[in-house]
Amino acid sequence: MTPAAPFGDSKGGVPPLAAGGIPPSSSPLPPTPPTPPAPPRRIAVLADIHANLQALTAVLADLDALAASWGEPPRLVALGDMIGYGGDPGAVLDVVRARGMAAIIGNHEKGALDADCRKRCFHIQSREALDRTCELLSDADREYLSGLPTSMVLGDLRFVHGMPPADPLTYFITRDDDELAAAFADFAERACFVGHSHVLEGACLSGGRLTRLELGDEALSLEAGGRYILCCGSVGQPRDGDNRAKYVVLDQGEGTVAARRVVYDIKAAAARIVSRGLPERYAKRLW
Repeated sequence: MTPAAPFGDSKGGVPPLAAGGIPPSSSPLPPTPPTPPAPPRRIAVLADIHANLQALTAVLADLDALAASWGEPPRLVALGDMIGYGGDPGAVLDVVRARGMAAIIGNHEKGALDADCRKRCFHIQSREALDRTCELLSDADREYLSGLPTSMVLGDLRFVHGMPPADPLTYFITRDDDELAAAFADFAERACFVGHSHVLEGACLSGGRLTRLELGDEALSLEAGGRYILCCGSVGQPRDGDNRAKYVVLDQGEGTVAARRVVYDIKAAAARIVSRGLPERYAKRLW
């Protein structure tokens, strides 16, 4: 990230002394502005929370423990699909706002706001769940969702729900190697973090060669000169055969991306889906 300009440079700061060392004016000097805080070294990326309050609570507890060991909090990014399928869309959005997460829109937010998209972009089963989700959202929730961007750029990093540059509907896992290689031409940043596919996978383009990646137990070291598209798993509805909640942490100091896998109360989350009137199939899917 670009460092802040030093104070007292040609663009501002303390005025120079006149000849003889006498200030050009007897007016008091303006106060020195406070030093801006350094940008966070780490960014935690939470994808596809899907109204699963139990999973989100466990993930944030895990993240808070990490932050205590680091001595500083990370920046939090929510990669869309904060709602849908799960039983607590409003409560999850309350937590996202309360924790100051930078959030982008996913296909479920888009569907909740656009009835035509809900008909065109969702099959009948997921549309049934989304219809019920819409009934559970407050006016304040809808207003918040309507203001979310389709993508976000922080320094040399891009964040989007589906695929770059700003597509909330396309799945990373449906792209073949040629399509993935071509996708790197759609954004200028070094790395793009995506959700939507609910898996911990990625791709690196380096020297014109595409390499597929998996985010396993060991942190991924980002190759100098390499560019990345990284799929960040799912907090609230994993689809990789491991029912733990997943999120990733980018450490810009170390140049690594680490996947975190967190145990949470699946039984309570599943019961909440049923009690809130959503299809039982989405409770069973959590297991």
